[in-house]
Amino acid sequence: MSRMQCICAIFTHFGSADRTLTCLRRLAEQSRRPERILIINNSTADDAVLPAARNYAAEHFEADTLHILQMPSNLGNAGGCAHGIQHAFAELKADYVWVLDDDSWPRPHTLENLLAIEVPADVVRMSLVIDPTKDDELSWPLTIATGDEHKPWRNATCREDLPAGNEIPSRGGWLGALYPREAWLRAGVPTPELFIRGEDEEYPWKVRTAGFRFVTVRNSPLEHPSAKIPLIHYTYGSHSFFYEPGLHVSRQYYKSRNWAWLQRLKAPRNYIHRLGACGVYILLSICSMIRADELTIHRFYTLMRALHNGFYGKLRPY
Repeated sequence: MSRMQCICAIFTHFGSADRTLTCLRRLAEQSRRPERILIINNSTADDAVLPAARNYAAEHFEADTLHILQMPSNLGNAGGCAHGIQHAFAELKADYVWVLDDDSWPRPHTLENLLAIEVPADVVRMSLVIDPTKDDELSWPLTIATGDEHKPWRNATCREDLPAGNEIPSRGGWLGALYPREAWLRAGVPTPELFIRGEDEEYPWKVRTAGFRFVTVRNSPLEHPSAKIPLIHYTYGSHSFFYEPGLHVSRQYYKSRNWAWLQRLKAPRNYIHRLGACGVYILLSICSMIRADELTIHRFYTLMRALHNGFYGKLRPY
């Protein structure tokens, strides 16, 4: 008889004990529990949530289920998860890593349903990320396959846009993804210097480039809050641009910098194409800022600095 596959759920902690303990409680409620849970602590080693998490785990999980990985400082979600994925596969000997966040909470059958579908070895399964405060609508757009070779992808912005069936071919994702060991062996880990708002696009691209495909599982819901203010959406050709109003300027910096950096990875020598893409990005960002009534000199300067750094491959912090 083959052994049970070892699933390791990982998420970073920084600042919110309530969210972290809620995520831990939701994992305890799973009808099919993960064999390992790894909390990546971006906070200090004396954070009060750590003994609380250990005490909860001692009462509700089998021994050696909970592990806490201490970071030297706040490395952001990308940095923390890069170390977490490496630790889960290399040290905890996981077969799969299930990527969560401290405010992304599975329902009782989420992991069981995610594992229930049979997929080839080159397919990554993903939970469907929803917002329970908005009637279980999608927390953010999901890029799904169209079946059209000329325009193979489109963005589903609500559940109504999703195709029928439980298994939805998707372009890739981060939160809720169940990455197999082979994906780590071929693609490595997210780039730690992305800090935040970059691993969600960069790592799926790495994994796709390594030969994997993605499928989102409809009946595997993962609760996660959506943007407080509706996204501003533009389409141009086969591309989409989403702007999140109200985003703190530091987060806007990382989002824009990491986007430009990823374009560099995809087309390192195609300078004209990347310059054109940055020009469109600037134009649509300005239009969005005007619509959201948040166009300021500081925000515009941050946008330009972020794109400059990303374009030249400099992952400088905010």
